[in-house]
Amino acid sequence: MSGTFIIIEGGEGSGKTTIIDRLKKELPEVVYTQDPGGTPLGEEIRNLLMSERTAGIDARSELLLFLASRAQLVAEVIRPALESGKDVISNRFGLSSIAYQVYGRERPELLALYRAVSGEILEGVTPAACILLDVSPETGNARVQSRPDVPTRFDKEALEFHSRVREGYKKHIGEFGRTFVIDAEKPLKQVWTDVLKTVQSLL
Repeated sequence: MSGTFIIIEGGEGSGKTTIIDRLKKELPEVVYTQDPGGTPLGEEIRNLLMSERTAGIDARSELLLFLASRAQLVAEVIRPALESGKDVISNRFGLSSIAYQVYGRERPELLALYRAVSGEILEGVTPAACILLDVSPETGNARVQSRPDVPTRFDKEALEFHSRVREGYKKHIGEFGRTFVIDAEKPLKQVWTDVLKTVQSLL
């Protein structure tokens, strides 16, 4: 695979979607996707997972649904793009599963399940780099509350949940290629400059 695979991670309200929208305009030749989502099947799973229809879902089922979406995303979008020499940037990937389902849900035993299934579905597709937009749960929550969008099921989780998610991100980011942690508490203009410079250095 000759293309470069970069993931952009971060908690709720960290600015990932805004930054990626800007990257799409600045670097239109890159293939952009999101996890969960990115394929017709993945979008169906995403809509299910983000809605109240899955409120109270068992953490194992939640993790497996994310992994099912990722399997399709790798097979249908990421692997073909990389093999054709295209660069790929994904809004979230495997690190989010560890941060949210293992740490957020306080289910450390699910890390083994994540690793076992990921080994089967990724087929050697691993990120070259991970850019983490690090933001405090308090700041992230304030940004989410100010959005006009309907909050997702994850947006509504308690601050303690998001604190654990942040801990998971920081502990496991090193498993996803070269590591870049960007202070997303800064003004958007500065965060954008930092991310753009980092992405350009990788491609």
